Amino acid sequence: MSARHLTSICLLLCTTAISLATVAQDTPAIALDMHQAASGNFYVHATMAGAVETDLLLDTGSGYVSLSKATFDRISATSSPRFSRHIFGTMANGKVQKVAMYYLDELALSPECVLRDIEVAVFPRADRDILGLNALARLQPFTLELAPAKLTSSHCAAQG
Repeated sequence: MSARHLTSICLLLCTTAISLATVAQDTPAIALDMHQAASGNFYVHATMAGAVETDLLLDTGSGYVSLSKATFDRISATSSPRFSRHIFGTMANGKVQKVAMYYLDELALSPECVLRDIEVAVFPRADRDILGLNALARLQPFTLELAPAKLTSSHCAAQG
């Protein structure tokens, strides 16, 4: 490869990097307050389907936003989640469980941070709701701060 060709590639990559950095700077970062439970776990407050409020456990070990049947029933009373599919998931205890997946029209982590058309897993015997990787991936890049507890997303505003 010639030096001229390498210089052209470098110029293209540098220009692209500068363009992406400019876009990132133009997008305002949204800081979402978290609260820490006595267990040490962190939670983010959310509103789903415009009316149902819940606290979502921040869980990077969960592939999906996961809802208890009780929360899903409250959502179903005010909106119409769309069935997506069934998956088989391995639970923390090692058991495999068939899980129903649905799409919710919106999951609002704040008025400025609304994730639209988000897929959620519904667990009949769950006792908490979880903010999993499919939602966190839409917020990236993000940072976590522990004192004070905040989840900050540079991409959040683009979701609403």
